[in-house]
Amino acid sequence: IVMDRENPEKLYASMWQVRRQPWFFESGGPGSGIYISDDGGESWDRKTAAVGLPEGNLGRITFTTFRGDADIIYAFVEAQKSAIVRSDDGGRSWVKVNQDYNVAVRPFYFGEIVVDPIDPDRIYNMSNGINVSVDGGRTFVPWEGIDVIHGDHHYLWINPHDPRHIISGNDGGVGITRDQGNTWRYVSNLPLSQYYHVAVDDDTPYNIYGGLQDNSSQRGPSEIWEEGGIRNFHWQDVGISDGFDTIPDPRDSMTGYTLG
Repeated sequence: IVMDRENPEKLYASMWQVRRQPWFFESGGPGSGIYISDDGGESWDRKTAAVGLPEGNLGRITFTTFRGDADIIYAFVEAQKSAIVRSDDGGRSWVKVNQDYNVAVRPFYFGEIVVDPIDPDRIYNMSNGINVSVDGGRTFVPWEGIDVIHGDHHYLWINPHDPRHIISGNDGGVGITRDQGNTWRYVSNLPLSQYYHVAVDDDTPYNIYGGLQDNSSQRGPSEIWEEGGIRNFHWQDVGISDGFDTIPDPRDSMTGYTLG
């Protein structure tokens, strides 16, 4: 749900029909859609292809509103032919500005777009990297320099008072730039890793093993017998890519298995 900054009674909502099981995945269906309320959620108007949205069943949908004009809103819409669409009248009508294949890379996983708070035609499209448009989403180019921080970007915060100050939330944590992406600082002291599984061995002190989402498999001590506490350098990679499961041999902690 996105709220109109000038009128809190106006709400934009997206519904996403998605089904995921170990042997099956489906993103999209008749339950997905864009809804707009002008009365704080008391009633909703569903928008369809008749006002410019893609044809057929839709999937994941995200919004980004332009801070300088409440009537300008973009939506990323997963569909049989996914699209970035734009409205200049507060969502009453929409125009497909881009339906290129590359604007919707794995839309069920990425799918976030963000508009610059000062320039309504500067759009950021997130995926493994970040692509940038300066013509309202009609064309995109890779954002140079973003590859120095971790990939798989899912959210972008732009300082509303200084659009050069940007924070990326990605599979590795947080990256910060203060010059609109020319240089980046990766924030390395935040414990943001997502563990799929955890295991321990029989050493004294025992070691902890885990597979991290998109950040390898690692092993580290449960405690150390020296001053200073457990540090980053006490941990070591024992696998690559997505970590998933990591199992040490119970008879020999120097032997084990990883699933990635």
